[in-house]
Amino acid sequence: MPVLTFAREQRLPLDVDFELHAKPGDPPLSMGFAGQRCKLVFAIRGNPDADATLAQIESDLLSPVIEAMVAHEIGHCWRFVQGAWRTLPAGFVDATDPGAIRDMDLAHVRREMREARREEGYADLVGLAWTLTHHPAHYEHVHSWFCRVRDDQPVPGAHHDTRAWLRLVKDPQTYPLGSNLFEQVRDLWQHGLRSPP
Repeated sequence: MPVLTFAREQRLPLDVDFELHAKPGDPPLSMGFAGQRCKLVFAIRGNPDADATLAQIESDLLSPVIEAMVAHEIGHCWRFVQGAWRTLPAGFVDATDPGAIRDMDLAHVRREMREARREEGYADLVGLAWTLTHHPAHYEHVHSWFCRVRDDQPVPGAHHDTRAWLRLVKDPQTYPLGSNLFEQVRDLWQHGLRSPP
């Protein structure tokens, strides 16, 4: 609730939906977009993936981690509302794959992975910035939890491979102080864009 209250204070066009019949493979928490609104979807009831995720979180970290997860999703909403979803900041050019890729489907998949990875990196930074602001004593543990989740990637550079950004913020002192939560992560996110996955 604290994160949702914050989102309302930011006047984000956010709807919260609860999936009553979640199925295996559904992410426990996700952000979608419909029209000009963000849709935060909880798919927890009856979802073995949600149960497994919750079981891996130590009981004293449950609230900080869940808040960080929700803040991560709110980071996606912020990017969408700003009209920046899947775009690069001014001065950045999308990387191209080494060598000529003749397979257009493969080139498309790789571009999709890069775009998704960038958004996930931004959102992870927002989630951790939230933790630093609201649960500073738990920052190291929540950061470690993010690292464990992100270490399990099928290939380097996959959609959720945000390790380049997580390495940047291992030390919470890396975050600038006193700025808007979303602006607070901007320079760190851009720095991560220059790092290999």
